[in-house]
Amino acid sequence: MQMETEITVLVKTNYETLKKELKTYGFQEKEKYTVNDVYLIDGTIDILKMKSLDILKNCVLVRDIVGIEKDLLYKYKKFDTNGDIIEQGKVECPIIDVDKAIQFMKMLKYKKLFNIVDNCVVFANDTTELVVQLVNSKYIFIEMESKCEYIKKEYKNVNDLKNELCRYNLSIDSSNFFVKKAEIILNEILTTMHNPLYLSIY
Repeated sequence: MQMETEITVLVKTNYETLKKELKTYGFQEKEKYTVNDVYLIDGTIDILKMKSLDILKNCVLVRDIVGIEKDLLYKYKKFDTNGDIIEQGKVECPIIDVDKAIQFMKMLKYKKLFNIVDNCVVFANDTTELVVQLVNSKYIFIEMESKCEYIKKEYKNVNDLKNELCRYNLSIDSSNFFVKKAEIILNEILTTMHNPLYLSIY
């Protein structure tokens, strides 16, 4: 399993304003790419009786980093009592065809739970690198990882990442450095599924 160190925060303004804020600190756009994730779960699991994080622990992803790579992916995350991520990693299996991978999982009784379309923009200045994530045309996040691609820097731990990001006066929610994108999208779906009208139909 490939272990990871990263933080994710919610952006509290629109993308154009955030870009202007980043430019005042010398950040320049380095790369753009799109990640399409399809979350699948064992169809025998009754998700209406589970907490959202427990549901996600049972999910397998079909990931398409458009034009770059495709993978069957499992994410591992360990949380403390506050919901902060204290350990995380992932297992990847390269695939060739996304649709065939989804069909394969459906033959194993998995069903599609939700999709996340993540339009990513990498920004860097001389000392810091971060990724702005535009998720499902609705949410904006900033993610930072321990290893950088465009500058010669590697962060030792989560606190180093937090301190680096907080050097800048960006419009972010600094109360939570472990925002879980998938949990936000899943909770939207669960709210619909718990609606009495939905239950009466299905």
